[in-house]
Amino acid sequence: MIQRIGIIYQDVYSRGFLEGLKLRLTCKAAVVRAEGFFARSKHMKPRDARKACRFLLGKNVDMIVRFTDADGADWQDVKRRELEAFPVSVRAILVIGVAVNNPEEWLARAPHYLARELGIEIQALASEPAKASLIKGAIDRARRPLEKSSDVVARLVNGAPQDAFKQWLGEDSFREFYSECRRIATYFECETTNEL
Repeated sequence: MIQRIGIIYQDVYSRGFLEGLKLRLTCKAAVVRAEGFFARSKHMKPRDARKACRFLLGKNVDMIVRFTDADGADWQDVKRRELEAFPVSVRAILVIGVAVNNPEEWLARAPHYLARELGIEIQALASEPAKASLIKGAIDRARRPLEKSSDVVARLVNGAPQDAFKQWLGEDSFREFYSECRRIATYFECETTNEL
């Protein structure tokens, strides 16, 4: 069983996406966030990846998830570059997720669900060139008392109806990330839901 998952992410929206996906997969593992500047960098440098791994392995994590944005670049190239930054010794327990272009745009692949949950006009989601900014603003406004923006994203991911989740899985980068998370869970003999 996976007891602890180490996460290295870019921002609070990415963190919320990871935590929501963990809940959706019915994973009960504790989340350990990488501390320091390397946690929020867009692209990992080998030196920073080594530091992050040392920190997380020191916290006895069973797996490490690196989650970042493609930001207009080819997501497979970004993933390859991120993988190369990490020590070979951790690659068996490493999952790299790359959002095209960012997790907000993954969420926008289910526009009816997102518009309903965040109170956004569906036409704005379809036509807004700065979709990520629109969605981030709506997420921040949707916070309940004592909630952080990451909590709203986690709630959106965990609570998405199956048809919305299938729309997200229609994006190759998300489907691959989801599949890799399930693969490593299977390796650790964790039972997870399979929505593929």
